[in-house]
Amino acid sequence: MNLLRLFRIVNEMLFVVIGGMLLWVSLAGRYLFDPRQRSWLILAAVLIVWGIYTWLHARRVAAPRTRLGMRIGGGSVSLVGLIMASLAWAPFAWAGLLLGAAGGVFVLRGLVTAAILAWPS
Repeated sequence: MNLLRLFRIVNEMLFVVIGGMLLWVSLAGRYLFDPRQRSWLILAAVLIVWGIYTWLHARRVAAPRTRLGMRIGGGSVSLVGLIMASLAWAPFAWAGLLLGAAGGVFVLRGLVTAAILAWPS
């Protein structure tokens, strides 16, 4: 396994940790943010654009596993951006459910992509 592949696997494990933290926050029920603030909506828009850019940029990658990993990554980041944007219009009672869904998306993305990248050639 080369160093670049190992770096990508570690990067996906960071998404598992971030997803776990989002799940923890959603289960704890203590939210210290206002999803109707401009900064929250800007962050959601940045995630959506970043995910779409990554999804489209995956066409240029030659390695099939890396291309699949980039597609999964781009789709998941866009999906989490959409979930974050939906928090601005959803009732506050749904905040935990939506944060848990975003965390679950990141955990699933990290585990699946890490498994794809770590699979022996």
